[in-house]
Amino acid sequence: MKSSNQPIFDANTVEFVTVAAEFCGFLERTPEMQPSEFVDRSLKLLPLLYLKASLLPDCEPLDDIEPETFVTETDYEHLRSLIAEQLGPDDDYLEVFLDDMAFSDTPIKQNISEGLADIYQPLKDFVCVYSLGLDRTMNDSLWRCREQFASYWGRTLVNVMRALHNVKYHGEESKC
Repeated sequence: MKSSNQPIFDANTVEFVTVAAEFCGFLERTPEMQPSEFVDRSLKLLPLLYLKASLLPDCEPLDDIEPETFVTETDYEHLRSLIAEQLGPDDDYLEVFLDDMAFSDTPIKQNISEGLADIYQPLKDFVCVYSLGLDRTMNDSLWRCREQFASYWGRTLVNVMRALHNVKYHGEESKC
């Protein structure tokens, strides 16, 4: 019988897996939505995803090899282009919270679509590994996902939320 005190079976992990899978499925269904629905649902899922990721339990990797990845560069680019097409001119935003800003006097142009694809990739890889049901691999994938959240995609998530908030409430038409 599996130990319930393992991080991979922690209630917070299970809830994170559920939200991450929902987020990935949502992005995969981008073409089925109107832009306003896409923006609105993104603004509801992203804070929940951030919350659930911030509650993940501590764990350490058990193996020396990296868990398998499932999202290819082609998958990434396809998803990014679907989102970019959905958002149109609202895809671009100016970012001021990047390390590169230390060397620049002007904001750097970013894309919501690229940010969302950057979040999708580690989450989809994690959900796919988790669905295999192999305890050691699940543990290492959980550790990797937590590390990536802390170092990259958590920051990307909040930056994208700010840009989406602007699209919804301060866009030219404010129809979203």
